[in-house]
Amino acid sequence: MKKTLANASTRKLLMLLVPALIIVQVVAFVFLHFANRNIALESVDSALEGGAQTFLYTAATRKDNRQQTSLLVTKDYGLQHTIANGNRATIESALASQLARTGAELIVLTDLNHKIVARASATQLLNERDMDLDATLEALATEISETGRSIGPLAAGEHTPVLYNWVKATISAPMPIMNIFLGYRVNTMAVEQFTKMTQLKMAFLSQESEGDFVIHTSTLPGIVLNKSIHQHAQSSDNFSAEGTDGAQYRAKVINLGGLQGSNVLAVVAKPFAPVFSPFLRLEGLFAASILFSSFISILATNLITNRVVVPLENVAHRDALTHLANRRLFEINLQNAEQNQQALNTGYAILLMDLDKFKAINDNYGHEAGDAVLKEVALRTKKHVRSSDTLARLGGDEFAILMRTQDLQRVQEAAAAIVNAIRQPIQVRPDQWVNVGASIGIARSPENSTVAAQVLHCADLAMYAAKQQATGFKVYEDTSPT
Repeated sequence: MKKTLANASTRKLLMLLVPALIIVQVVAFVFLHFANRNIALESVDSALEGGAQTFLYTAATRKDNRQQTSLLVTKDYGLQHTIANGNRATIESALASQLARTGAELIVLTDLNHKIVARASATQLLNERDMDLDATLEALATEISETGRSIGPLAAGEHTPVLYNWVKATISAPMPIMNIFLGYRVNTMAVEQFTKMTQLKMAFLSQESEGDFVIHTSTLPGIVLNKSIHQHAQSSDNFSAEGTDGAQYRAKVINLGGLQGSNVLAVVAKPFAPVFSPFLRLEGLFAASILFSSFISILATNLITNRVVVPLENVAHRDALTHLANRRLFEINLQNAEQNQQALNTGYAILLMDLDKFKAINDNYGHEAGDAVLKEVALRTKKHVRSSDTLARLGGDEFAILMRTQDLQRVQEAAAAIVNAIRQPIQVRPDQWVNVGASIGIARSPENSTVAAQVLHCADLAMYAAKQQATGFKVYEDTSPT
């Protein structure tokens, strides 16, 4: 046969069992991947929530400390005396001395109607006389309250706006006489301290009306803030953002309000890769285990098939003496040929062979000699049968050949060659040779019948005719299909 049933079963096991095991493991891998991603995402989101709470708490604490500092400034009698003199230059000099004491970058003094009296700054630009800057500060002062958060950008000239946290206090002597405003610049140092404390990246941004956001300070290298913030500025939900370098971040927006129509936001973010990398390593190990277990599964399946399945199939479908196919396997292949003939219109031929003088050999020389004859007949016959055909021992001295062909001449040539080969003397003992003959009956489908059992019966009738007529082989002559 071209393909034995044992080999077919082996392939079937390999095609079903091993892929099934691999599919199960791949499904488990996919489940693990998404589960790991969800766990990592939850971990990052939890860190963001904690970071946001830490920022708000720190901001509130700083606000209280700065408020206390501003109250100390309002009770400075030297400053009150200087203010009473009314000289702006002298007052600004006094205010400048308060910059180092308070840690503020800008101090603005106004009357109770928010008109600028004096101002001092740690930056030269804001110390210059500028009526437009005074007007801007006066407008800003009207919105700053002593309670709550007051934060907003301040533009000076053509420079990028600077973001300030403002604290307001009232100077009394003993009645209220002036308002003092301390401006604390939101700078990179503060953001870096927050990053070091929470392991989170941070950025401060502001937006005027519906324009683009201005990034005042940030430890978020390369992250595309404008696009992401426009989409999530009004939402407290966490979101994902991609940096210009392709890095993935998980971010959260904290709305800080704003002054003079501005919208100030703090963004806390955490890169996703450091959190997910341990899970990626785990997935790599799991993927390697899948490959290894798949390899082991293939080896194990092949080993079991060769050591267990194939031997069992050989017992079930092979003749123990000649190792040819037995009657069961022949009938299975004959049924397949019948189905192929009906479906594909492919014909076949059956050669049914019975040995002549075999009973006499058994009686005269014993069963060992008979077995030797059967083995030699099997070997000689097999030489004239193609691998695509089925050679079987049906029992006793009866053999059958299923040939997948409709070429009668090819069938007759094979039958003649087999008869001639078997007629040659067969050695049954070192000094003993015997002669046997063979009678072969040939029947074909669909010429004799489309039913396999009927074709086999026709071959049986032809075989007996060949035996009676001593012609070696005989083709069944009734061609009427049944």
